[in-house]
Amino acid sequence: MPGFHANSRSRLLVVATTLLLLVCATIAVASCGGTTSASYTQPAPADYSNLTWTQAFQKLQAKISHEYAFTAWKSINWNSLYKKYQPVIAKAEAAKDQGAYYLALREYINSLRDGHASVKPDDIAVYQTLAGGGFGLIVTKLDNGQVVATWVKDGGPAAAAGMKLGAQIVQWGGKPVNTALAQTSTALSPPQPTNARTVYEKLRFLVRAPVGTDKAVVFKNQGESAGKTVTLTAVEDGLETLAMTDSRSSLGKGQVPTAMVEQKTLPGNVGYVKVVAEVDMPQSLPGDHTPTLELFQRAINSFIDSKVSGIVVDIRNNGGGSDTMVAQFMSSFYKDKTLYEYQNFVVAATGKFEIWVSDDATGVYDKPGQGLYIEPGSKLYTGPIVALVNNGCISSGEGVAMGIKNLPKGRVVGFYSTNGSFGMAGDSVKMPAGYEVDFPFGQSLDKNKVVQIDSKGGKGGVLPNTPITMTLDNALKAAGGQDVVLDYGLKTLNQIR
Repeated sequence: MPGFHANSRSRLLVVATTLLLLVCATIAVASCGGTTSASYTQPAPADYSNLTWTQAFQKLQAKISHEYAFTAWKSINWNSLYKKYQPVIAKAEAAKDQGAYYLALREYINSLRDGHASVKPDDIAVYQTLAGGGFGLIVTKLDNGQVVATWVKDGGPAAAAGMKLGAQIVQWGGKPVNTALAQTSTALSPPQPTNARTVYEKLRFLVRAPVGTDKAVVFKNQGESAGKTVTLTAVEDGLETLAMTDSRSSLGKGQVPTAMVEQKTLPGNVGYVKVVAEVDMPQSLPGDHTPTLELFQRAINSFIDSKVSGIVVDIRNNGGGSDTMVAQFMSSFYKDKTLYEYQNFVVAATGKFEIWVSDDATGVYDKPGQGLYIEPGSKLYTGPIVALVNNGCISSGEGVAMGIKNLPKGRVVGFYSTNGSFGMAGDSVKMPAGYEVDFPFGQSLDKNKVVQIDSKGGKGGVLPNTPITMTLDNALKAAGGQDVVLDYGLKTLNQIR
């Protein structure tokens, strides 16, 4: 996705269209090869919006299958995908069914399981038609396999049927709840790079249906030995539960923060800093326009001066941004020069990869064959440090988690891994009916020149050192507003020696 410089391709998560307008008017080592070009030019965006749906899809297939960065890493079978979705799009075109066309595009792109591959904007009319009805509840899957209600709306269908907070859902739609969950479509969900994210999205859409849909449900309230069988009817609720459970960054949801970095001191003299994204606040938007790097370094330096007992870096729902900025963040913690990544880009003309370093400020690609490094700063913090993560932490935000986890006294804390989408985003195609398809054209490689963080087979992201167990108690505490992840993060800090 385009970054803040016209030619830059930093890893910023998909941002709402209005914000964009304001802001911007294991692979084998041999596959990397050696850089042979005199210069590098990123793949050019394409515009197929004036073609028919089937013609545009054919063009999209040709471009994305050639330029997508993770075809080999994820074992993508493009011919199989085209054979599956081309007839669906042709049928939708013949029927002039834009909703079916949109869904086919979504399913095609979601099959890549890449948080940087998306179809935008969300087609709210399709959401309203297929998922406009809610049953007045949100559910969570516990680590023991149970599905429980972690929010029950007062006066909603579930509450009216006697369901209470913490109720175990036994059956949904006449099927065992985990069977129903497995069969739930995620076509309208954001991409699901990891299996944990897939389950999360299925839980969101399990409790959605067209308005007026009846569901036979069996549930058991806490403390009750017998289950209760009821019929719940989906009511129009303004997509309420989808909004409540949207784990995208605030930028991804079109919300503009007042600052990209917030800091405070917690009890026990613990320094806390939250980073919204690794980008600067655009001058055209209200808020603190101090450069984000300066805000972050100012926070860490103040913690050093006050001799904090530990630091918490909160990157939950972090929207990503600049690789260079993350490496500069890490300069506050690393005593030795350390490789952050090799940036491995697709050459559009050949489909092969070359290693370059992209300059986020200018959009220039230089230093062929070289890596991006963390350079030690003049002021270092070497004490206990914890990164708080969730699956909404994506892109360069995941680099922060990786950098902290690799520190001797660094730990990552969360229920699940980060998103698992760490490639260089920026390739794009305009499609008919006002949609746009975005996808990454570059990989991040580790010191062995192997893809790092991006998911493969449903596994990826930066994993917590010891994931928090999703118990009923933790699920209800989190649903009630208690910051369970921060609580565990503070406990972890005390355990680091």
